Amino acid sequence: MKILITGGAGFIGSNLCDRLINNNSSSGSNHEIFVIDDLSTGSIENIEHLKNNKNFHYYIDSITNKSLMRELIDKCDVIYHLAAAVGVKLIMERPVHTIETNIYGTELIFQCAAQKGKRTIIASTSEVYGKTRRFLLQKMMI
Repeated sequence: MKILITGGAGFIGSNLCDRLINNNSSSGSNHEIFVIDDLSTGSIENIEHLKNNKNFHYYIDSITNKSLMRELIDKCDVIYHLAAAVGVKLIMERPVHTIETNIYGTELIFQCAAQKGKRTIIASTSEVYGKTRRFLLQKMMI
């Protein structure tokens, strides 16, 4: 199966890459992994060890690159959409980038995937609700 992982150099994305590549060895699967990441919050070090694997391909680019996203989605069977601009510092320093990545990038991925009939899995992080536990507990008591 050919799998696209957006945000594949991030913590969750890179661990998913490791799991899928290791699954090839242990179960005889033959997953081919394609990663796109602009490295705004991910790190090339997270996927460095996979670069020489023939089943691993990576692109340092933005999910807002329409022609590249169309090409990648066209060649893959399933998409794990994990890319997002996250972190208070990045969001405060680059608000337009945040909106472009999180809204337009996600919309672009869904449009391309829908046009090609590709399954898309989307995940979220604690960024959607923050880190304070007190607020969550207060909300639950209301």
